[in-house]
Amino acid sequence: MGIAITLLVIGLNYIRVDNVQKLLQRVEGILYDARLLATLPAQPRKFDEQVIIIDIDEKSMREQGRYPWSRGKVSELVQKLMDAGVVVVAFDIFFAEPERNPVELVIANNQHLNAKQRTQLAQLADSVDFDNTFAQTLKNSEVVLGFLFDDSAETSGQLPESVIDWQHNSEQLSEIGRFSKVLANIAPLQSAATGAGFINSVPESDGFIRKASLVLNYQGQLYPSLALEAARVYTLAERIQAKSKVTANATWLQGLSFGNHFIPTNEKGQIFIPYKGVERSFPYISATDVLNDRAGAELLAGAVAFIGTSAVGLADLRTTSVGVQYPGVEVHANVFEGLIHPEILPVELDFTLAIVFTLLLVTGTGLSMLMVKQGPSRILIICIVSFVLHVGFNWYCWWALKISLPLFQVLLLITLLTIYYGSVGFVSENITRKKIKSMFDQYVPPAYIEKLIQSDQGAELKTERKDMSVLFADIRDFTTLSEQFTPEELSDFLKEYLTEATHIIFDNKGTIDKYVGDMVMALWNAPLDDADHAINAVLSALKLIALTESLSARFVDKNWPKIQVGIGISSGEMVVGDMGSTYRKAYTVLGDAVNLGARIEALTKYYGVDILISDNTYQAVIKHDVICRKVDRIRVKGKLNAVEIYQPLGLATELSDDVQADVILHEKAIEKYLSGDWQQALILFQQLTDHANLPTKVYSIYSERIANMRGDINASEWDGVYSHESK
Repeated sequence: MGIAITLLVIGLNYIRVDNVQKLLQRVEGILYDARLLATLPAQPRKFDEQVIIIDIDEKSMREQGRYPWSRGKVSELVQKLMDAGVVVVAFDIFFAEPERNPVELVIANNQHLNAKQRTQLAQLADSVDFDNTFAQTLKNSEVVLGFLFDDSAETSGQLPESVIDWQHNSEQLSEIGRFSKVLANIAPLQSAATGAGFINSVPESDGFIRKASLVLNYQGQLYPSLALEAARVYTLAERIQAKSKVTANATWLQGLSFGNHFIPTNEKGQIFIPYKGVERSFPYISATDVLNDRAGAELLAGAVAFIGTSAVGLADLRTTSVGVQYPGVEVHANVFEGLIHPEILPVELDFTLAIVFTLLLVTGTGLSMLMVKQGPSRILIICIVSFVLHVGFNWYCWWALKISLPLFQVLLLITLLTIYYGSVGFVSENITRKKIKSMFDQYVPPAYIEKLIQSDQGAELKTERKDMSVLFADIRDFTTLSEQFTPEELSDFLKEYLTEATHIIFDNKGTIDKYVGDMVMALWNAPLDDADHAINAVLSALKLIALTESLSARFVDKNWPKIQVGIGISSGEMVVGDMGSTYRKAYTVLGDAVNLGARIEALTKYYGVDILISDNTYQAVIKHDVICRKVDRIRVKGKLNAVEIYQPLGLATELSDDVQADVILHEKAIEKYLSGDWQQALILFQQLTDHANLPTKVYSIYSERIANMRGDINASEWDGVYSHESK
């Protein structure tokens, strides 16, 4: 699948769908712009050659009049530049129509003039023939005029002879832009000028100008751009040679040479524009300042001047990588500087597509091998490393080698592979987690499994001391009961009981520690924290008692015996964690509080109650409106300290008034018993027995105990503690 994704991304280069190609170019253009802007120097580069912009700006039009100006004024501008020492002047403007002679206008608009007057005026025509004036200035200057290829217009003006030598015939295909119509300069001006170059801009599909065409094809001949022709004139080169690679039916342009300069191009004759910086990185001089002799002589002497406009109304603003309102004339200045100093030109290699193909294939294959069967976090790390490596390599080629390589497709490939393998890894990991969890939920607490999976400590959780609650629940007389079942029935019986009992414990945030036959041991506040562990344990116990009643009714329908359960709960500090040997471990608890829970569970049958809880548990649950009755003050076997045990009866909102009244009466009876007022205690115990709202076996125990103690123990020495000699 990874290879398939790789081939799909590679195939984007060959999908000739406009929207696809435009999207690729747009995103690649954004990355190119970001890289270019990030690597622009803080200070604009400087060379010995001074390139300046003579700007027909708003100021010039205020002082000299709205554009277009008279050719006389343009001639004056050129003459002043030449007089100031400018070496080459290049016009980002073309003069496609002759200027109307003012004398001719006077004669044409004054029909009343006689022949003599017309003759006299006609003699003045040459003195105001500004096209001729401009032509004479051009003959004595190094001036390159601009012209425009435009197939939507009618051809006008005159093109000079091409200065580019190109070995090509009409039967061979070429990627160089082809035009059939041109807006050129009028013949007198073009004949007088040193050269001419087209001023066409080449925006990409998103409208941004990142590349400049150095040559275009017009009627089978290559013509130079304004910047290229200015560079040829500046270097005193006679001709420009086009270097091409010729195949059977195609000519592939590889570069252009003039003088000692060789400029590598793509097959379309384009180069990346070596932007010096944002707008006005070159010196700008207002045209009116030149005309009025206000321009600094140090800027003009020895300079190459590009004449154009930055005025908004003249619509010569372009969208570029370094600005969306970038003067078109400054684009030509950037290209000229790159042609004079080819070392600053970003290079687009002939075999760029092969490099991209190789990078995509190697990256796709490598990542497919590295990411397969990995978890999401590791896949993300591989993705980030791949991004860094490719972006770093791309920037190194740009910064150090001046090679421009596409970046978007390889980043797209990394992203798609990361999404695919990350999704597969995520789904696979979840499936694996669920399998493990479902498998071990039968043996290990689910909460423990979940915490174990998420634990940073790997496959082991630390052992710690925590304040916890533990519950022991045991089916009474289970040995006798089991004799009434076949092995299969016994298994079904236990499965039904333990499943529902476990469900109750889980619902109340408990964790099953272990099953020992019919006995269930559960704990709270580990491995997941539970601040209300005592009340949750007691609520579980109450629901377990209700469960045994409903199960007994169902068991009768199956001809199974009824069941009774004894439950003991203890709260206190316990040691919890992985315990056992290197061969087998169990997540369990240890401590005196745990042993106490087991002891008091065994006493439930003795006292004739379903649930007994320790004093610590009692102190925690009475805050939650659980009604309890004190059962006894005892000393269990193996312990010196006495403990009080209680029977939780239920929530106050769930108990009848009679039960709650008998609980109060019970407390009085126990108080009399512990204080040694046994006679009064016996009376109260009898009343409680008669009411029968509470389990009564405990009252017969107390009555028998009092009968045995009378005469043997002095009431003043009585502490109320009863010691159990068996577990």
